[in-house]
Amino acid sequence: MRAETPFDTATVLQFGRFQFHPYSRQLLQGERPVQVGSRALDILRVLIARPGEIIPKESIIAQVWGGTVVEEINLRVHIAALRRALGEGRTGERYIANVPLRGYGFVGVVETLGEAPAAAASSVAGNLPVLLVGLVGREQWLRQLVERVPRTRILTLVGPGGMGKTSLAIQVAEHLREDFPRVCFADLSNYPDGVALSHGLARLLGEPAGGPLLLLLDNCEHLARDCAEQVEHLLRLHPALHILATSREPLRAAGEHVLRLSPLEVPEPGVSDPQRILGCSAIELFLARAREASEHFALRPAQLPVLANICRSLDGIPLAIEMAARQVDVVGLEALEQLLGSRMHLLMPGRRTAPARQQSLQATYDWSFCLLDACQQSCLRQLAEFAGAFSLSAAAEALDGALQCRDCIFGVVGQLVEKSLLLAEHGERGVLYRMPNTVRAYVRRDAEAGWPQLALPVA
Repeated sequence: MRAETPFDTATVLQFGRFQFHPYSRQLLQGERPVQVGSRALDILRVLIARPGEIIPKESIIAQVWGGTVVEEINLRVHIAALRRALGEGRTGERYIANVPLRGYGFVGVVETLGEAPAAAASSVAGNLPVLLVGLVGREQWLRQLVERVPRTRILTLVGPGGMGKTSLAIQVAEHLREDFPRVCFADLSNYPDGVALSHGLARLLGEPAGGPLLLLLDNCEHLARDCAEQVEHLLRLHPALHILATSREPLRAAGEHVLRLSPLEVPEPGVSDPQRILGCSAIELFLARAREASEHFALRPAQLPVLANICRSLDGIPLAIEMAARQVDVVGLEALEQLLGSRMHLLMPGRRTAPARQQSLQATYDWSFCLLDACQQSCLRQLAEFAGAFSLSAAAEALDGALQCRDCIFGVVGQLVEKSLLLAEHGERGVLYRMPNTVRAYVRRDAEAGWPQLALPVA
């Protein structure tokens, strides 16, 4: 068996209509990034390093998952996602072959291009992904961001997973085409470490230019420290550069402005007026997605309180609402409300083409929780015992004894707020904290399920 071809930072591989940058783990079709999960990209890297060779399944699993024990079905699922991303079955092209009982091989013709010239990179108008569905309930946020981004060199849109940060940021960039003729997009979940991030951004931006440039950095949380360093470096290097970042926590970079994206509006408990319920953006999104999933769906007036309870229990989180809405055709509205009272709703499926971390609510929170240290995880478990809002002093009492230093409790609570796993609510009683229902359901899942052991690239 011949050795795998090594890749350096300059390697660019061309096959068919696609270009693959193995070091930065980016797959492009023309100038646009192909939306594909990070695990599928890892598999592509393994296969394309030895084109024309059938690689045993056990070898692929070992290289992609490392020491983690996984079933073969996981490999098949990600292979299928990779084939869909490459258009197999739609275009007649074939890149991945399967030999039963043996393994998989890359059968496309691969050409090594080397590094793309910086001048060519700087001449590209941008690589902004195209949104396939419109935004619901984000009109005020869109207006605010369109106004602020041109006046702010670095702005970070912060919120929990599933809040719709990426879609909103892309929409903002589209609206700013006149202000920024060139827009560059980088999904940081495709970068394993700070070195890959540095090389990838240098290749993406090219040499400093005089014209206005908007860089959209998506999913920064797992490389927050490296990202902050790169942001400060790039802003000094490119005088006309503006950066819009999305993250589950602030970058804490010099000059950073932070906006925390709030959930969609949900009906207040006890509200019965149909117009007030239907006027909430969370309800609007649920109805839109439910009608897309089923032509037979029709909301009866008597079901309005049920629908309001569903959207409240999902905290107004767009991803959770969309997942739930697509289950109505299967279980009905009333059964869905009961389902959300259990932990089964954490496993509601997302879009087949979504990144792995958005395939379910459980996967979304797995990504967040694997970025916590053991102390933060333990404290979050204990704070999940609060059913409603609680004060900082109440949190200190609940966590007393969990940490060696009582003063550390206040730091941990602040860190969990910063990471979007606790919400800070400002009111007449001062600042109170609340754990979203979906987070609490995840934290309090059956003890035997344990905490996720995922190989995430933690900065």
